[in-house]
Parts: sequence; structure tokens; C-alpha cells
Amino acid sequence: MTNNSRLASQNVSIVLLGVGQVGSALLRLIASRNKKTRDDRKVNVIGIADSHAALIGDDHLSTQTLAEALRIKEMGGTLEELSGALAPSEITSALTPGTILVDVTASNDTAPLLRSALSRGCGIVLANKRPLATAWSDAEVFFSHPYVRYEATVGAGLPVISTLRNLLSCGDLFVSITGVLSGTLGYMCSQMERGTSYSQALLSARQLGYTEPDPREDLLGTDVARKALILARSASWPLEPDEINVEPMFPDSLSDMTVDEFLAKVHTLDQEYAHLVSESQKAGRSLRYVANIDGATAKVGLKQVEKDAPLGILSDAENSVIFRTQFYDEMPIAISGPGAGPLVTAAGVLGDILDLSVHMKEHS
Repeated sequence: MTNNSRLASQNVSIVLLGVGQVGSALLRLIASRNKKTRDDRKVNVIGIADSHAALIGDDHLSTQTLAEALRIKEMGGTLEELSGALAPSEITSALTPGTILVDVTASNDTAPLLRSALSRGCGIVLANKRPLATAWSDAEVFFSHPYVRYEATVGAGLPVISTLRNLLSCGDLFVSITGVLSGTLGYMCSQMERGTSYSQALLSARQLGYTEPDPREDLLGTDVARKALILARSASWPLEPDEINVEPMFPDSLSDMTVDEFLAKVHTLDQEYAHLVSESQKAGRSLRYVANIDGATAKVGLKQVEKDAPLGILSDAENSVIFRTQFYDEMPIAISGPGAGPLVTAAGVLGDILDLSVHMKEHS
């Protein structure tokens, strides 16, 4: 093998689904890494797709094409505005053996394409939680297939899933998993502890870009429930979605209205949550939105925690996951840090891409 062919064989080819905030951050991170890296592995982007169109290159998309795609997406446009744009379904033609399909969307509809990619000898890397949080019969393949990575689905770039997998590979068994898994709800709890009202904490989180356009999507707790489900399944507890008890942070009475109507009424919850915070502080504790998993049961909701414990000392949008296992029982493992943000999420995705590419080459 010549030196050039050896270098080419070490390159990593990816197809990217989603060019929103995380997808755009990932493309920039890849471009930066390709310029600076000292090893032989370049990450070649051979295709990208949003919900409107796909772009596919022969062996990679040019720097100019990717830059133009980023510019258009930043302006609120779609990939169909670019020359050479194809129907989104055409992305399947780029899924050749050894390619890694990267899903950073928030779509419910990518699972069939992901399964097809695996059947074609591709790997998949996920920041999208939804394919992992459906019925176990549909999701099981993503937890059992050796060519799947999903670090960024829980804790963004924090080494949560990799730590969990390392513990299992050493023969450890999980006793419980506890965590603060929402930067949005963590920020709100932290603000309310400082005396801010529930409504003001929510509006502040919204202004900072922490919430979804409809903040009830965060307040429902369903995103935390998905993360809890992913952790449980990764720890060999194949729970179903309806087996997780989820406590929302707003009542049903505020569900059937527009976002503006909800925001106009949200102040009516101030007194209730001020009371919850006060009760927690009187008990010498902190109020946090916590996921608790012990195999047989899983619950997501507000909970009083010790002030000086890993969950109690969290500030603003920080996340923390605590693993209690047979090996780490009296002193559990705590992983804490920024659990949200496009850049740290993209870094977690890129780490998975590089790790998976090594694994796939070793087993090809």
C-alpha cells in the first residue's frame, strides 16, 4: 500500500443528518480539526441533509460547499437553496460500508434510515435521543449493535455513556443512577433558590436560549425522561417509556393554550414554587429536578437533595450524573459539568465519530 492510499484508508467518512445549531457546530469543529490534527485521520463529510434537501459529494463535500451551507442555514434558509440539492431521501446513496451516519436532529422519523445504515455496514452516531427512547422492541438494536455510539444524548459532551460502558465491561453491576439532566430546569431551580420567582426564572431561561420555543416542552420533563430511559437501557435495565414516572413543572390546566397565553398565565405558579423552595431551604436542602433510576423503577421530578451533595452544589445549567454500582457503592461516581450547548454537544459527537471509526476499522 502506498503512503497516500494508507492515509486515505485512515480517513473517516460521515453523512450528517441535521444542520441546525449542533450540526453547524460539528461541521466547524471538523473543519478546525482537519486543519490542526497531527494524526493521519481526516474526517470527510460526504453528505449532509436537513428536512428539505440533501447534498452529496463524490468522496467529500468541498470546503466551499459546506461554508455556503452553513451561511444559508444561519440565515434561516434550507439546503434546497444550494446548487446540486437533492431530495432528502437521496442521502441513502451515500451510505456505503464503513461510512458513519450522524444524527443530530430532533426527529422522530430517522430510525428506519438508521437501521438501514447498520444493515449496509455503516456505523451510526447519535445526538438525537428519540430513536433510543421508543419501545424497547424498536430501540434494542441501537443498544446492542457494536457500530452505535450515543454519548451526546445524555450530558452533551460529558463522558457519561462511555463511563457507564467501561464499568459494565469490567463486570460491574449498577445499583442506581441519579442525575440532574436538564440544563433548562437546573437553571430555573438555581435561580429560584436565589429568590427569583418561577415566572421570572422561566423568562430568563427563555431569553438565554435555554428553552424550546414552547417552554412547556422543557417543563413537561419528557426530555429528562428520555435521557433517564437511555441511561437505564444502557445499564441493562430495558425499561419501556411508560414505566418512567414523570412529574411536569406545570399543571394540566395550562396545557391547552398558545405559548403567549401560557406565558401570560405562568405567574400564577409563582406562589406554589416559592413555597416548594422555602420548604426545601427550611430543611437545609436544595430543590432540584432529578431523575432516579434503580432498575425496577424510574422517576423524574422535583426532589429535595443535600446542599453539599453533587446534585445540591450544581449551579445554573450544569448537569450531574451519579452512578452507584457494586464496585462504587459507598462512594458513588459523580460526573458533572456543562450538560448543554451546541459546542460541547458537537464535541461529544465528534469524539464518538473518532472512537467508532477506530472500532470499525479494527473489526472490518
